Amino acid sequence: MGEDDDSEAFGTGDSVDAMLSEWHSEWPELDVSSSEVIARLLRAARLLEEVLAVGLRRPGGLAIANVGDFDLLQALRRGGRPYALTPGQLRQALIVSSAGLSGRLNRLEREGWIERGPSPVDGRSTLVRLSEEGRASFDRLVERHFALERDVLSVLEPAERAGIADALRKILVSLEGDA
Repeated sequence: MGEDDDSEAFGTGDSVDAMLSEWHSEWPELDVSSSEVIARLLRAARLLEEVLAVGLRRPGGLAIANVGDFDLLQALRRGGRPYALTPGQLRQALIVSSAGLSGRLNRLEREGWIERGPSPVDGRSTLVRLSEEGRASFDRLVERHFALERDVLSVLEPAERAGIADALRKILVSLEGDA
């Protein structure tokens, strides 16, 4: 069944409604009510990541391989001039392992997005910085990216967006406090 068939398969509901209905039929006494939120968050995150990844691969400058690479470039860009952070600062900002960060940095350097070199303050540490071409390409891309995000959220009223943001903030504060 393709994605176009989802509306027929789920009636007026979504894929999570179908999954909850199956659980209710199979095991009526099992409390799966948490999935009304958790499964929707996970599915929405996966689908949103796919939509954003397609948007990142559009022509017009350097290509970005995935949303994780985009997050790394965002961390460098939003920090301001000189658009540079240490690998440790990037790991903290992205919540990524050393191995995962190393792979991203290697790919982004190979593709011309970033440069790595010694810190002018402490020659023992390395700085990762946006290359000039990387910053220029990123600046062109980031406006399109946030327009795409706004388009995805256009199905919500402003008050709904604010309510969702507040609720997700509570969940993140709780989860980040446990990390």
